[in-house]
Amino acid sequence: MARDGNGIIVLGGGLAGLACGYFAEASVYEASDHHGGAAASDKVDGFVFDRGIHVLQTKNQKVLDLLDELGVRFAIRRRSAHIYAFKRFTPYPFQINSTNLPLGKRLRCVLDFLRRKENPEPADYQGWMYRNIGRGFADTFLIPYSEKFWGVHPREMTFEWTGNRVPEAKALQVLRGAVIGVNTKVGTNASFRYPEGAGGYGAVADSLRNKVAELHLGHEAVSVDVAQKTVTFANGKQVPFEVLVSTIPLPILVDICSEVPQEVREAVASLRTNRIMVVNLGIKRANISSKHWVHFPEKDISFFRISFPHNFSPETVPPGMSSVSAEVSVPEEPADRDALIQRVVADLQKVGILREDDEVVASLAHYVRWGYCIYDEARQQAIPVIKKWLRSVDIVPCGRYGLWTYFWSDEAILSGRKGAEQAKSHLETIKATAAA
Repeated sequence: MARDGNGIIVLGGGLAGLACGYFAEASVYEASDHHGGAAASDKVDGFVFDRGIHVLQTKNQKVLDLLDELGVRFAIRRRSAHIYAFKRFTPYPFQINSTNLPLGKRLRCVLDFLRRKENPEPADYQGWMYRNIGRGFADTFLIPYSEKFWGVHPREMTFEWTGNRVPEAKALQVLRGAVIGVNTKVGTNASFRYPEGAGGYGAVADSLRNKVAELHLGHEAVSVDVAQKTVTFANGKQVPFEVLVSTIPLPILVDICSEVPQEVREAVASLRTNRIMVVNLGIKRANISSKHWVHFPEKDISFFRISFPHNFSPETVPPGMSSVSAEVSVPEEPADRDALIQRVVADLQKVGILREDDEVVASLAHYVRWGYCIYDEARQQAIPVIKKWLRSVDIVPCGRYGLWTYFWSDEAILSGRKGAEQAKSHLETIKATAAA
């Protein structure tokens, strides 16, 4: 077994792993036959589909400079986001666009918002909603949407992750929005960037991949010997390391490691994510919608969110066509994907996005086993235990699933760079200790 590169190897070829490989000048090993992970794009019959909605909404100049250096060119779009409720499309964010609500419910939402600080200090995500947007808006939209999205009730979740994920509205905006509405400038993604051209959001991963010296696809890690410091892959290849950077999901990593303490295994067993089916459809009709995405809180609609890739970049569809991407939270991988696709098409007709005579000329259902990491009390207790042990066996975790966190794509890239810096620093410590 010849040592690979500089003694650092990276597991996982998503955005974090590719960024880490680039900044650490390390080899990257990816289990699938394509790089990009959750941020990859798929091509089907002339359509380009992302694996769920992906946009760049950062103002971090370091990230923007890096992507410019990598050669990614972005178009800037002004957000057209909506919420479908009470059989109407309402501009997002809901709390400043309540004109479509029935009058009684609208009054309750506004009054509850104005009295929101009377609610107790939050102990969970539901309490955070009540304290920040009021019970009316929470009960009408954010609680049912969150339960549909996450697959768990907000009472089961903590709220330290919220930050800029949930737009903050001012009282004047809420009052005005109850009368006038149509204000979508609130929030971090009031405008966003999306790659130009026909590559989809996968163009970001493509640019990073081109900077990685060694990317090994089809290399699924099946064993990590932490004593001998070797990784064994399903194809039989063994690679030694001094420092291992892992961006693969923590449950997978810990399961394949040797000599794992029982407390670490128990900690990992408590971690949860949601699971998502992304149903992508190519439609034989141009401009089926001018929207970018729509949220669906109501339970009788299968998907929690849809987006329209042709409005992110017109080059992702053939001429005269449109595309829809529907995200459905599922308890496990559906046995019958065709049935789910048919349900999604029926629901798109139900909400007025598709007509009955619309022809679906392309479809792809992609299963996301590891979706959004769920923040709860178990996670708060588990992560420090897991990270402490990983450090002790020269493993550096990074990325959304390596750190079990809620990263946007720019944050995943920055996490990969930070992981590279930590790995190089750790390697220097190992060399210094060996030389002493």
